[in-house]
Amino acid sequence: MGDHHHHHHHHMGKDSKNILIAFLLNFSFAILELFGGYYTNSVAIISDALHDFGDSLALLFSFFAEKISKKAADDKFTFGYRRFSILSSFINGLILLGGSLFVIYEAVSRLLHPQEVKPEGMLGLAILGIIVNAYAAYRLSKNDGLNTKMVMYHLLEDLLGWIAVLIVSIILMFKPWYQLDSILSILISLLILRGVYKNLIKVSLIFLQRFPDELELATIKDKLLKLELISDIHAIKGWSIDSETYYLRFHVRVPENTMIREIDHLKKEIKTILHEHKVKYSTIEFEANHYECS
Repeated sequence: MGDHHHHHHHHMGKDSKNILIAFLLNFSFAILELFGGYYTNSVAIISDALHDFGDSLALLFSFFAEKISKKAADDKFTFGYRRFSILSSFINGLILLGGSLFVIYEAVSRLLHPQEVKPEGMLGLAILGIIVNAYAAYRLSKNDGLNTKMVMYHLLEDLLGWIAVLIVSIILMFKPWYQLDSILSILISLLILRGVYKNLIKVSLIFLQRFPDELELATIKDKLLKLELISDIHAIKGWSIDSETYYLRFHVRVPENTMIREIDHLKKEIKTILHEHKVKYSTIEFEANHYECS
């Protein structure tokens, strides 16, 4: 058990480090992009630079949220600080939503008024952009959790964006089809919006304390009812602490003459089953068989 706890903390530390590396890469690259966009006269690159600044802000927020979420429970946050990671995921989603809508807006106005750009400069920036974002995404692919998933969407969006810029810049060297840039920007933004929407819904349901879909209640109940002494389980309530930890409370019916010693032993067995299903926190109430619950 001690080993597992130590491993978890080490794992969380690695998550924070990967997010910090992704932030530093993103922020430095966003500054480079602003100059590059101005030089190549590419509105696509300038809007991507603004997008990257938004991403950097989201990544920095994620970094601090991951740090906070590792803190142990205290008197103020009795379930610990794990929800801060979920809060960060939600804010990241909103930033990404805003960024994608901004890119679509820019792309539409560029479709109506195409401008000449310098494809050679775009090509160089695109290759650099692909390398930077691919490396950051690779670092984060080792992480778990909703917060990191949202950050991964940021990087995936940028990576796809740069691949599009690469393709467009090659075509523009031969043909003056400046609208292509805008069309690709719109398609990529729509693709990313779909992923963000799904994640925002998931995060919102955690905050609304909906019963977790991932918790196999029927399986848990079957296992518990097979334990000696348990005749019934009812008044079940549960929610997610974060995307990987759950809370469950329920009432258990046992024979009227059950000893405290037996109940203690039974509680240990119940907790073992719950832990197998990632239920870290639980409240179990024991009732005698004759007891009528109102």
